[in-house]
Amino acid sequence: HRHPLIVMDVAHNEDGIKMLMEQVEVTEHNHLHVVLGIVKDKELDKILSLFPKIANYYFTQANIPRALDARALREKAKHFELEGEVYPDVNDALKAAKAKSLNEDLILICGSVFLVGEIAI
Repeated sequence: HRHPLIVMDVAHNEDGIKMLMEQVEVTEHNHLHVVLGIVKDKELDKILSLFPKIANYYFTQANIPRALDARALREKAKHFELEGEVYPDVNDALKAAKAKSLNEDLILICGSVFLVGEIAI
């Protein structure tokens, strides 16, 4: 999807998120919207510290037992000044991000292979 640009990435650890954020920095966009869901066994502090503070966040979770609850993710993200709303389903989160985005914005869906796998396009 081009307007807004929607990117799905399976980055889910510190190295992957670091590289993804480098790409976000060089990708032309007006405002960043991040649909984020992570599994419980990841190094959450290291991962969350890499995300930009200036972005809209849509905290969600994959429909698997290993998924970190979206509300818990939002609470942890607040410690890194990442603000957003909770959505129990990734497709609801993406729908909300699309509704709030302008044509020149970037919507990034990331944090879990399982999360990206549930996107219904």
